[in-house]
Amino acid sequence: MALPAWWQVVIPHKDIREKSFSEAVFAADLGDVVGGTAPEEYRDPRLFFEKTYLTAGLKNLVRNVLSRLSTGKGDPVIQLQTPFGGGKTHALLTLYHLVKSFGQLTHLEQLQELLADWQGFSGARVAAFAGTTADPVKGRTPWGEIAYQLGCYEIVKEHDLRRVAPGKERIKEVLQKSGPTLILMDELLQYIVKANQVEKVEKITQGQTLAFLQELSEAVTTSEKAVLVLTLPASILEQYDEEAEKSLAQLQKVSGRVESIYVPVEGVEIYEVIRKRLFENLGDSKVHRQIAEAYFRFYQELGSDAPAEVRETAYREKIERAYPFHPEFIDVLYERWGSFPTFQRTRGVLRFLAMIVEDLYERKVTSPLIHSSLVDLADVPVRREFINHIGNEFDSIICSDILGKARRIDQEMGSEYERYGLAKGLATAVFLYSFSGGERRGVNLPWLRVALLREGVPPTIVGDAVSKLEDSLWYFHTEKRFYSFKNQPNLNRIIVDKEEAIDPEQVRESLYEHLNRLARGASFDVYLWPKASGDIPDNRRLKLILLDPEQKYGESETATFIREILDNSGSTFRIYRNTVFAAAMDAGSYAALERQLRRFLALQEISGDTTISLTAGDREELQTKLTQSRKDLPSAIVSAYRHVGWRGNGDVVWRDMGIMTTGENPSVCIRVWRYLKDEERILSFLTPKVILDRAFGKEETEKTLNEIFDVFLKTPGLPCLESEKVLLDAASQGAKAGLLGVRLGYALYFGKTPPELSLDALIVRPEKAEEEKKAGGEIPGGGSGSHGWGSVYAGSGDGKGGVLVVQEDGGSDAGQGDEQIVSGGTGGPGQPAAVKVKRVSIKAAVPWDKLSQIVAGVIRPLKASGDEPKIIIEVKAESESGFDRTTLDSKVKETLQQVGAVIEEWEES
Repeated sequence: MALPAWWQVVIPHKDIREKSFSEAVFAADLGDVVGGTAPEEYRDPRLFFEKTYLTAGLKNLVRNVLSRLSTGKGDPVIQLQTPFGGGKTHALLTLYHLVKSFGQLTHLEQLQELLADWQGFSGARVAAFAGTTADPVKGRTPWGEIAYQLGCYEIVKEHDLRRVAPGKERIKEVLQKSGPTLILMDELLQYIVKANQVEKVEKITQGQTLAFLQELSEAVTTSEKAVLVLTLPASILEQYDEEAEKSLAQLQKVSGRVESIYVPVEGVEIYEVIRKRLFENLGDSKVHRQIAEAYFRFYQELGSDAPAEVRETAYREKIERAYPFHPEFIDVLYERWGSFPTFQRTRGVLRFLAMIVEDLYERKVTSPLIHSSLVDLADVPVRREFINHIGNEFDSIICSDILGKARRIDQEMGSEYERYGLAKGLATAVFLYSFSGGERRGVNLPWLRVALLREGVPPTIVGDAVSKLEDSLWYFHTEKRFYSFKNQPNLNRIIVDKEEAIDPEQVRESLYEHLNRLARGASFDVYLWPKASGDIPDNRRLKLILLDPEQKYGESETATFIREILDNSGSTFRIYRNTVFAAAMDAGSYAALERQLRRFLALQEISGDTTISLTAGDREELQTKLTQSRKDLPSAIVSAYRHVGWRGNGDVVWRDMGIMTTGENPSVCIRVWRYLKDEERILSFLTPKVILDRAFGKEETEKTLNEIFDVFLKTPGLPCLESEKVLLDAASQGAKAGLLGVRLGYALYFGKTPPELSLDALIVRPEKAEEEKKAGGEIPGGGSGSHGWGSVYAGSGDGKGGVLVVQEDGGSDAGQGDEQIVSGGTGGPGQPAAVKVKRVSIKAAVPWDKLSQIVAGVIRPLKASGDEPKIIIEVKAESESGFDRTTLDSKVKETLQQVGAVIEEWEES
């Protein structure tokens, strides 16, 4: 069963419900009451007591005063000394009305118990002096005003006019003539301060007032039925000077000789005072207990995530007594804001709470209790109530951070946040805890949970919301796990200011540097941000183009640029079009990436700038942010380059690689490489069938591996081979399996693994290889070819020699499978094969740029069929200008020696 909202249980006073209350009703002033200018709630004794909660301290004060006035027993001089706004003036008003209008109040229900022992009391004379309203220049002096109100002015008239304190005897004479007398003196320090401000002109000294106070205290003490009650502040108001502090010390010294100190409001009584002043009906007390119990159980479940205080049994009673307010809300106002001299503690709390109740009651905000997080700082009067005590600069801070950024967090985070206003509520609570007249400022996470959490709000969301405030707000500070607002920009604001100073070109340069590092780790030649097709060479190497971030996927200009690169290499047509791939940024990614780069650069600059003043906590946070930014950037850059393109049959083909998976290697090249291999655009394995199907024309029966390799590298639409090794391995496997033939010189391998291949080798269609196999006929001594055959001579029929066919030995007859080397002859099918050549010596003039092919096609086959060949190089070179000794000795001769060559001849001319 859901707990009822507080406004469904209690009823605020009519003036709050109807939004007609005046702040003046909370500004009690003894002088205004005496002068008849105070609000009716203070002037009318009955209305005053209807809205007054009689605390234990107030009851003790009343009993003492009535006892002294009626029987002469009790403290004659009483000082009410509490912090500003601690209920002193209200206590004086209670005594003023109770003594002066005693006969009119005895029937009031709330006073009957208190006054039961004083039925015989018939009242007394009352005189009140309020330093707030007294005029120290033209008005009556304290002794003149008191005597005037007691009807004895003539006794002290001369002293009043001459502004000289009367002696003790004159004061006793006034008291005797007056009878039972209550003298109330409020804010006497303010009167002295005002007098000191005009001292040089009017020659008024505080000494006379101090003398009068001392004489009055002694006279009251010796009188039978007289009481003096005065108020003194516990500390000096901020707007007072050192002179005022001295005056207060003297006042305390003078009055302290005979006084008794009373405290009108203590502890949880403040809750009762507040409830009495703001609500005319508090509803069913059983509901109060039910809600207190629910909160208490909830805090027990939170365990150490909530402060220890709220998990104690006593706090359950505290919630019940503070209802409909949450105790933490009242406490932060009373203990923190109440410590501001200008806030007037109880008075300020009442005035402020009246505004809050009025606002929340009208809006019907759903909550069992009124928490500090529910305060709406968008309400101008509420906001001004705070601003008046902490400075106008916080007005813009509230609007920017709490009403702006925090509210946007709620909107961006979805319904759960926005429904309860979590970020805004937390920021508001932190704001309330951020200020104090003392040193106690800021709030930790456990108390923030208390300030925010209520029925329906998930507890787990608080930590996340606070983190978002830390990341987004500009004046929200974190220090030693305490959160607070200050009028100094936090690290976030410093970062934002630095970000705004980063030039766009710096961002591009940083991206280029990162890409240089992220473009490694794959078999591509990488080209960053090329400007023209001529920047990309036309060769067999696989190439990856990383487009400039301004050339985004999906833009027509980008498509045109890529088409130009894929089809051309400068002014010539691109031959190896199938070797070029392009990676482009997603159209919507660069803006976010640019912000990340800008943030990274700003963090770097701040970290290296020793002139920026940062706290130790900010420095630590800065390094954490910088480390995280440096860690996140690679993945962000790689993720941004999510589109890859290549030349298809008709046009450029683009593919979206999607979002990069967590933990993936942050390399653009590796990501593109893996994607292209997964999509079989780049092959690391090739079947012999693909070679025959995709690289051979219908009429072609033989083709060099070099030509086949070019087919895959040149033809758009075909997959590209990872390297020439893929093709060489496929050819070797195909020859071994009899799926195709491999011709090396005069040897054809078909059904047998060929020796190490090069691109000079010929691939033979299996049909032709099979024909050549059959043309080999029978092998001498081994029966027909159907039983097994080795190397056979397949004559050409024209008497000009033949071809050597090499096959895997398939029979078991002795002597079969021997390799035959053809040297010539006129034999045909069925004739004996030629005798093997035991030794060969070749001398040939070879073009210098074909030496690699000689190694592949001559040296390697000879090595595969016999012992390691002996190679003798004969080099003849001429130069019209002549060869210098450095070239001959330091380069040519030294190189030969380094490779282990034996120089058999060296002739020079």
